[in-house]
Amino acid sequence: MARSNVTSAAAQKLQEMIQTGQLQPDQQLPSQLELSRQLGISRASLRETISMLETLGFLRIEPGRGTFIASTTPSGSGQLAPRGLSGRHDKQDIYQTRLYLESLVVNLVAPGITQATVARLNEHTTLMCAAWDRNDLVGVVDHDRDFHHAIWAVCPNKLLLDLCMSVADEFAATRSYPLPATRPQRFAESANEHFALVDALSRHDGDRATAIMQTHIRNTAAAAGIALTPLPTPAPLP
Repeated sequence: MARSNVTSAAAQKLQEMIQTGQLQPDQQLPSQLELSRQLGISRASLRETISMLETLGFLRIEPGRGTFIASTTPSGSGQLAPRGLSGRHDKQDIYQTRLYLESLVVNLVAPGITQATVARLNEHTTLMCAAWDRNDLVGVVDHDRDFHHAIWAVCPNKLLLDLCMSVADEFAATRSYPLPATRPQRFAESANEHFALVDALSRHDGDRATAIMQTHIRNTAAAAGIALTPLPTPAPLP
């Protein structure tokens, strides 16, 4: 099983334990060694799991003390985990790079996209909405990731695809980072942006698909308090 799937499965299990009361607010988690043994995953996968759940607001990490169940639910906290994005790169740079790369990809994909891919994108968005309705935040992030990766997968420029995959982990955090503090209306807007993007792709309208992707990523960044620079429009040569 791919490590991303292992991480998601472990995150789903811990999320369920928190939401059902098996793990209580302010309860300390076992050591990473013990918890990785209980979940049957490597310590590297466990660290990614903990990072995801901290970002989503289910956990809090207290340096020198350990990892604890958050005292409030993600939907009511209105707080963002301070370590939600990579410490290697500035948050602004991560979102800005995502804007650049995904805009290029969707423009290249639009002319030749198949109805099978369109159906897959609609399915990922529908599943994302269903996960939101049952307060499955891990599921929301997973289906959002699958939506964007399904677009990348059919990019005709394989070097551009490789570039996207090389920063997939950095981009993944941008999908979960603003989620707990996002108002419900923003999630509805995001889902509508997904469906509008699929509609533009189904019509092979690359310009519209690109504009929608840029709006989607800029709105996602804005939910995290980050304003992105629009892509430049080249001036005609004299």
